[in-house]
Amino acid sequence: MKVFIGTSGWQYWHWKGIFYPENIKSDEMLKFYAENFNTVEINTTFYHFQKTKTFLKWKDIVRNKNFIFSLKLHRLFTHFRRLKLKKDDLKILKETVNSFKELKENLGPIIIQLPPSLKADLKTLQKFLDILKKFNLKFALEFRNKSWLKPSVYRILKKYKVSFVISDSPRWPTEIIKTSSFVYVRFHGKPKIFASLYKDNELEEWSKNLKKLKPKELYIYFNNDFSGYAVQNALYMKKLLKS
Repeated sequence: MKVFIGTSGWQYWHWKGIFYPENIKSDEMLKFYAENFNTVEINTTFYHFQKTKTFLKWKDIVRNKNFIFSLKLHRLFTHFRRLKLKKDDLKILKETVNSFKELKENLGPIIIQLPPSLKADLKTLQKFLDILKKFNLKFALEFRNKSWLKPSVYRILKKYKVSFVISDSPRWPTEIIKTSSFVYVRFHGKPKIFASLYKDNELEEWSKNLKKLKPKELYIYFNNDFSGYAVQNALYMKKLLKS
């Protein structure tokens, strides 16, 4: 099992003196981060269509073929179109994914985060996944409405080899299941989302349950960035999954 553990983003000024050196510059953060973790989840691609040169810049900074960037798909497709793409959207989607592909061996799973208001619609889901399968990349789906948590949805994910995102938070339901060869996990912080430190015994229990899934690849990201909690938890999870 290959294990990739990191945080959701790296550019946090409030991590200076906690994780980053006090005098670090903005353009030095990624290099420092990549010396401590082997993956990062990118959230900015959810809000902005990044230029190809941005991905090439990140790739050049890291200079490590084993470092993985997991990118979040733009909200145009998930929150505005709600998976029902128009003709023009297909062109934008292709351009977006092609720009992602410039990361080459550094490109990890593409995460698709659905809005909490979007309820289960199996027909729409299948149509959307039919579009994605043509790109021949790894995709992971984070559901934020409990109506999606049912066997019929899991069967569709397995059919398309899309990973169900195991998402730990106080706001959205989840399950510990595997629907593809890789498992994708997001720790958002609990009980206070984005601002709670997971206790060691909590992570120990999580590591045991995740090992039981026996994925070929395991991707874990901590999104509780407050006070550098994400870094602290990610480093401890690294220790747990090394043993």
